[in-house]
Amino acid sequence: MIAHASIPQFSSASANNEDIMPFIELRGKSLIFIILITSGVDFLLFGYDQGLFGGILAGERFQQMLGQPNPTMSGLVTAIYDIGCALGAVGAFVYGEKIGRKRSIIWANVIVIVGATIQTASYNYWQMFASRIIAGVGVGLSTVAVPILQSETLPAHNRGALLVVQSALIIIGVAIASWLCFATLYANNSMQWRFPVACQVLFSLIVLVLCIWIPETPRWLAQHGQKDKARHVIACLLDKPDEDHEVEGQLSEILENIAAENTEEEPTWSEVFSNATRARNLQRVLLGMGPYMMNQWSGINSVCYYCAYILQEYLDYSQSMALILASVAFTQYAIFSWPPYFYIDRIGRRWTVIYSSAGCAICMAIIAGCLLKTTHSATAAAVAFIFLYLDCFTMGILPVSWSYSAEIQPLRVRNKSTAVGVFSHWMSNFVVVMVTPIGLDNIGGNYFWIWAIVCASFIPLTYFFGVETSGRTLEQVDQMFFDEPRILMGLNANHRRVLHQSASDEEQRFKQFGEKRASISQTEDVEKS
Repeated sequence: MIAHASIPQFSSASANNEDIMPFIELRGKSLIFIILITSGVDFLLFGYDQGLFGGILAGERFQQMLGQPNPTMSGLVTAIYDIGCALGAVGAFVYGEKIGRKRSIIWANVIVIVGATIQTASYNYWQMFASRIIAGVGVGLSTVAVPILQSETLPAHNRGALLVVQSALIIIGVAIASWLCFATLYANNSMQWRFPVACQVLFSLIVLVLCIWIPETPRWLAQHGQKDKARHVIACLLDKPDEDHEVEGQLSEILENIAAENTEEEPTWSEVFSNATRARNLQRVLLGMGPYMMNQWSGINSVCYYCAYILQEYLDYSQSMALILASVAFTQYAIFSWPPYFYIDRIGRRWTVIYSSAGCAICMAIIAGCLLKTTHSATAAAVAFIFLYLDCFTMGILPVSWSYSAEIQPLRVRNKSTAVGVFSHWMSNFVVVMVTPIGLDNIGGNYFWIWAIVCASFIPLTYFFGVETSGRTLEQVDQMFFDEPRILMGLNANHRRVLHQSASDEEQRFKQFGEKRASISQTEDVEKS
């Protein structure tokens, strides 16, 4: 489907105003590659931020700058970042559809640079507190825009595998943060924490430079009446001429679904949360929120944010050994984030989450049991199953959570619905990060029994309610809700089925669609004449 890259050209993919945001035109594999790299670096920044405070929080210089805060205040300055991210998701809900996917990513990274710069220059607790919120707003905005950008540009037959790159880079970001914090641990000045914090700026600058090559998505352009631009972007993605039947087929399918949703006016808040639409918006908002909530309520950030803290405070490791073990754990975590590339489109999103949830539940139960008695063997087993838990999570729940919502939402409310899911993710993240030190302090290892039970509950929820999106275009996902709507979508065999399509199958399907549309247009022209 995707051929060789052609010579770059200057083109325009502006949102509301012509020629404000030109991009250097790439085609085919080169364009797909740059979309993946841009999205990946953006999510690497997201992962880096998740691992950052876990590495610097216990540092002597950082604690001095914060004024030696108590555990509650330490948890607050760590978790307040998630409130900023939630506010960024709200901003995406209100403005994201107006400014488009590409502009949302650009503005998001500008905001991150502002927040990270203030963090690096902080000299007291409250300055760090405020700047964490600012940086969080940027990350929250980008975590809405990036998954939508990818879902609306990547080919359907291997979209899941390509989206694994994004989730894998989140974990690579966590690992980089952990090792970098260990490298600066013994600095005798504020560089112990200022240098790792300042690195956030580098990642955002890379994203901003890469955005030069990113076009606006064809679905957003078509939604806003820019059909010719939408056609041209599809042609660039497929590396085909604008008048090719496959290009016309993709555009026609998008336009038909836009017409079916009656998109003349901006969707209202109430419409997003209404099931009285053909697309069943409320049901799909809830389905999209599911994996985001699973991501957080699996307990992952009780481990990611506090891995070194748990190893040091509850398993009696020294600070340096705790950081080394945490860094090794996150490195393994990053390595095991890649296997889903080979199976997520084969077994589907539903079974990927079900198997992952079962593994996470078992690991959390064993960790809880091991922490009841801190003997040498129990401690070793707890460390081993923390490692295994991270592997189980990254091989299933993680890659699905950051792709599914954008895939399941109808185009008309996709930006707003995805923003709702991201908002639920970040608010859940805030709660988990805030309560973990309190929970560990009050009930110790028994805290992990909670996550074992919650992870186990994901299995029936996914089986009964989940819709399979693997191998389907976003318009084919819409069709499932148009044709066979029900609450327990997972009980319908058609909704559980994984479509195994090759690039040639996808190409042939769109060519037939385009030829059919061309034939209908010719017939209509003859009748008019």
